[in-house]
Amino acid sequence: MEITAGTLHLRPWSLTEADALVAALALRDPEIRRWATGSLEKADERAWLAQRVADWADGSSPSFAVADATSGEALGHVRVRVAGERGEVGYWVLPDARGRGVATRAVGVAGRWAFAFLGLSRLDLRHATGNAASCRVAAKNGFALTRLLSEPWWGGEGEETVEFHLHTLSSV
Repeated sequence: MEITAGTLHLRPWSLTEADALVAALALRDPEIRRWATGSLEKADERAWLAQRVADWADGSSPSFAVADATSGEALGHVRVRVAGERGEVGYWVLPDARGRGVATRAVGVAGRWAFAFLGLSRLDLRHATGNAASCRVAAKNGFALTRLLSEPWWGGEGEETVEFHLHTLSSV
């Protein structure tokens, strides 16, 4: 399943050298590591890509590589974790693509796709409260801030508690 919407092209991740390079850049980017939900300290790009491919195969978490529709330039990643009729969208944008509206547009495209093709009734977007850019992405896509969550987080120094915003968007 590939989607071209305006200036973005979304496609499933593959195990190619090019995708491995993009994953390697992302997994080493300090801003992505700072805000990613889940530990990336021991992440390996090939294992990360293999998991994205497996997630497509079992339908649990379809993930898209996000690229410029004209040039093919790698821009980022967006995925939808599926749990019944609900999903949670997650994303990151490579450094050179930041500040260009890529995250907002990719989340919008993935959200519309998830409602139309996965039959979801609700989509959540969760981010650390300090991540103001993700708050803007959620708001620009019509997600309502529904509550504040406190969850354990395993960082480089062990477990700590982090506060998250939970934004919700309904299909209706």
